Amino acid sequence: MIDFDEEVTKFQPSMEIEKVEDTVSDEKLRDISDVLLGLTRNIQNMQEVQIERKLRETQSNY
Repeated sequence: MIDFDEEVTKFQPSMEIEKVEDTVSDEKLRDISDVLLGLTRNIQNMQEVQIERKLRETQSNY
């Protein structure tokens, strides 16, 4: 059987993991919510442009 207390005393964190933690905490990383918000804004802007074009076309036809 595994003696967890003994295993914990043997544990030493990997240096690579510490480097990754430093890199991740130093960088401003975008998560999926940031990406989705950006896409939503772009779609809304494109829709507004299309609506403005249609309004101009309609007004020029009168």
